[in-house]
Amino acid sequence: MDPLSHYNLETVLINQMQRFKNSKPGIKRRINFLQYVNHPQIIVITGVRRCGKSTLLRQLADFFPSYLYVNLDDERFAGIGIHHLTEIMTIFEENQPGIRTIFLDEIQNIPEWERFVRRIHDDGYQVFLTGSNAQLLSSELGTRLTGRYVTISLWPFRFDEYSNIMGVSEFPQGTEAEAEIQRLFIRYLEEGGFPGFLQYQDPEILHQIFEDIIYRDIIVRYGIREILPFRELCRYIYSNLTREASYQSLAKSIGVKNAMTIRSWIGYLQDSFLISECFRFDYSLRRQHAYHKKMYGIDTGLRNTVSFRFSGDTGMLFEQAVWMEYKSRGYDLFWFKAEGECDFLVFDSGKIITCIQACTELTLENQEREVSGLLKAMKEMRCDDGVILTLRQYQEMVIEGMRIKIRPLWNVILTDSPLIQKSKW
Repeated sequence: MDPLSHYNLETVLINQMQRFKNSKPGIKRRINFLQYVNHPQIIVITGVRRCGKSTLLRQLADFFPSYLYVNLDDERFAGIGIHHLTEIMTIFEENQPGIRTIFLDEIQNIPEWERFVRRIHDDGYQVFLTGSNAQLLSSELGTRLTGRYVTISLWPFRFDEYSNIMGVSEFPQGTEAEAEIQRLFIRYLEEGGFPGFLQYQDPEILHQIFEDIIYRDIIVRYGIREILPFRELCRYIYSNLTREASYQSLAKSIGVKNAMTIRSWIGYLQDSFLISECFRFDYSLRRQHAYHKKMYGIDTGLRNTVSFRFSGDTGMLFEQAVWMEYKSRGYDLFWFKAEGECDFLVFDSGKIITCIQACTELTLENQEREVSGLLKAMKEMRCDDGVILTLRQYQEMVIEGMRIKIRPLWNVILTDSPLIQKSKW
């Protein structure tokens, strides 16, 4: 019997719809759902495996009286093609006529899926879809769906979402409450924000996420033959996040002769949302790409589980957390180096909005270095906003007529979060 016959497709679809409707809506994310409910364009939710994209679809579904749902990552759909998608729509229209909202989970698994999505969107369907590969999504979307979609980039839980899970819904007031939040933030740096791990506290879940991305999403999809060196590169990068590196230095570290191979592999890791490159700022794009890069990961808990850990890595985890917070807000980040170094230049739509140093604690020993690097960046970029993010400290200083704010990272996150209730007094 054809495993993808009309009857079997219908059986799988009924089962998927029941499971989806009966699933729990999960933890609220920092996303305004209302702006997407009646949106005329295709809504694309992207993000790393197991970060909660399907749960976000479930939360969106609560805004609709009726909808259709297909999980295309289901092993029962192995070998499915675009003609099967047409068959699926026929089944839906026979059994649930008149429903014009559809959720398509992990769409990138289907060859030429964009043709199908464009057709049903043209037919009047409101389409929501998820995907775990940035390159596959962007190339198909850019080719056939230009101007027809908007993207929601989903990450593992950020600290405000993590705080909600741990029972924090109000901004901390008083020294005791602040001390508790500080302890919670340190715990967050260790655990990260992958929903499955936070629910079961089993490190094997993080190991499995990492392996699924490495093997299923990259090695199999791109036909990588040098499997051992590729795995070594992944663990090496995750053990050395936030540090400067070049393709040549990475190739030498793991014994690969061709630096262009490393470049390709890093591209695959970025497409799967496992890492991101941060470029050293320069007005010349050519020089930007020639300089050493810094690598940042998708989650601190994942890094702690799969890397070769070393003592005293809180500073690295803290810088990684700053990166995750501002990158997840949709900003473009660069690092700065010129007679001093600044961790992050933050851009919004091509315009510099702030310069940031990430420093767990500002001390007499490091203050001159941190402040001078920040000032140099502020002057060079003509930026009036400079911030040193710490674990605990608050302060403001004016140096050479330039104002620098010193604030705890957790304070910035919770202050800006729509999930945390603020006192009116």
